[in-house]
Amino acid sequence: MPVPYTSFDLAPADRAGGASTPRRDVLVDGRALLHRLDEVDGVDAVSPLAADLPPTIRAGHAELLLLADGTRRVVHSCPDCDDPGCGAVTAVVERAGEDVVWRDLAWQTGPAVDPERDVYPGIGPYLFHGATYRAVLHRLLAEHAGDAGAPAGTLRAA
Repeated sequence: MPVPYTSFDLAPADRAGGASTPRRDVLVDGRALLHRLDEVDGVDAVSPLAADLPPTIRAGHAELLLLADGTRRVVHSCPDCDDPGCGAVTAVVERAGEDVVWRDLAWQTGPAVDPERDVYPGIGPYLFHGATYRAVLHRLLAEHAGDAGAPAGTLRAA
């Protein structure tokens, strides 16, 4: 059965503990992905695209998501770092023609994911229109191009 298209966007997320810096969260079909994950299995994580992480981390993650090369990528990470070993929600991010798919979303705490144990049941796969997906991530890169050390979106893949 074909996977229907899912909308992709970034939006301000809830601020944890009254944080003054706004965070971003990935929206799938208009709803925060973190909220979907939390309903399945409570998650203490933030999007690595969050505004309170260093600009180089945000830009690096956006560029890795743009690659869509079939590699497992961090989608939400520990609030203090972006290391999957610390606990992160990851997904295989790959191309489907001009479009992008996130599949096999899982809670990862080491170098590999055990599909029987770690994958979130009923979450994904998500098929995104490639042009929209790229535009959202390039917009984020452009917004932070003035941040110290943030590359201005050099990748054009996906």
